[in-house]
Order: sequence, then C-alpha cells, then structure tokens
Amino acid sequence: MIVRETPHSFTCIAQHEHAHVSGAMADHWRDVYFGDAARRADVVLAVYEHDRGWIPLDAEPLWNEQTQAPHSFLDFPPVPRLQHYEQGITELENRAPYAGLLSSLHYTGFPEMAKLAAGRQFLQREESRQQRLRQQLGLTASAQPTLDFHVQLLKFLDRLSLYLCLNEPGATKEQEHSWYKAGIPFSDYFDFTGHQLIQTKWTSKNEVQVVPFPFDEAFCVTLPYKELRKTELATDGLLACYQRALVQKSQVWITE
Repeated sequence: MIVRETPHSFTCIAQHEHAHVSGAMADHWRDVYFGDAARRADVVLAVYEHDRGWIPLDAEPLWNEQTQAPHSFLDFPPVPRLQHYEQGITELENRAPYAGLLSSLHYTGFPEMAKLAAGRQFLQREESRQQRLRQQLGLTASAQPTLDFHVQLLKFLDRLSLYLCLNEPGATKEQEHSWYKAGIPFSDYFDFTGHQLIQTKWTSKNEVQVVPFPFDEAFCVTLPYKELRKTELATDGLLACYQRALVQKSQVWITE
C-alpha cells in the first residue's frame, strides 16, 4: 500500500495499481532506447506485474499503531512482506521466467534486505532462484549488460510511477517527496540522459513533465485510489473503512 496523508484523510493506492501505471509507461518506452527488442514483452510484463505479491496484503491493510496511519510499503512488517514478495516472484516466473528473474533482481537490490535476518534468508533463496533462471534461460556473461539495463528500466519506471503516488497532484518542487528533490532515482544509468537524472515537475494537477522525454508520445495514465477519512477510521477501524470506500481514479498526462 502507498499511503499519502492529508490533514483529514489518507490517500491509499494499492501497490499492484501503481505497478500497472509503471507498466503503461513501459508500453510507451521508445524503441530506440530499449535495447534487446527480443525480450521486450517479458520486460514489459515484469514492469506491470512486479508488485503482484502485494495483492493479498493490500486487500486487508494493517494499522500502524506507532504512526497512527495505515501501514505503507515503507513500514509494513517484514516477515509477511518478504513471504509475499517471494510468492509474487514465483507467480511471475511461472508466467515468464525472464520476467520472474527481473522481479527477483529488483527486490534483491533493496539495500535494507541485508539488515534483517528474514531479509538475509530471502536474499539467499532469491540468489539460488536467479542462478537457476540464468541457467534455464541460457544467459551467459555476454547477456549481463542487457539484463542490467532491463533491471534498471524496471527500477526507473517503478520510481517514476511512485512519483505520481507519493506527491500530491500539482505539488511544487519544494513540496515534493524527498526522494525526488534531485530528479528521478536510477535515471542516471541511461546513456540517453548523459548519465544525468531525469527531471520531473507537476505543471498542473493532471500533468507531469518529464525531461528528457524517453517515451514515444505524450500519454495518460489512470491511478485508482481510495480516500479514508480520519474521523471514520477512529470510529470504524481501518479494514471496515477500506473495504467500503469507493475506488476513485485520477488521470495524469505524462508530457515532454
């Protein structure tokens, strides 16, 4: 769950919905910037589905007593989170092994993993999976640069989609989430940026400008969310409020 707090409510966005926005971005990624087109369908699938392990967790959100807010992906209890990461990777691997490999590499790249015992165990299991999939797919050392590019593309589009979720629509640069003060993380990996961070800004509540622009055209994404009023949460609890809340949708144009 992605949670954005306002004075009177919490905006809650399911992780899988955010991932589908990043997948829509992958659909529009320019061919000239893609690299190995033979893997494109699997890469796009990985971007769309990389957060599918969150589906059951987000269906029944948990309350964080310490922060007095719904648990977000940033503070969700690690043991069930890691179990569902693993399940989601397995489900994706069963659909497309290369997509599963990309998802596994994405999650094992999180720096906080090695700080927890459960995280270290997760890393060991995923490293075994990655070795098995590399052999299954016949990926030799010569394939590593392409694989690295696809992982970085997933990470970049994940963070660009999160930009839409973590920031209030229309936010000024001064109001943006701290992750984005310097630009979109991971975008300095790409050659076409001159290894500089891609810059973004809200030009209105329904439009985000991306510079330089890596997509084939301007396009619109739809982001479903639920708005939970704090007064109702205090009386009825998180699960009841979340289950009865209506799904709302915001539309954002991605432009150059």
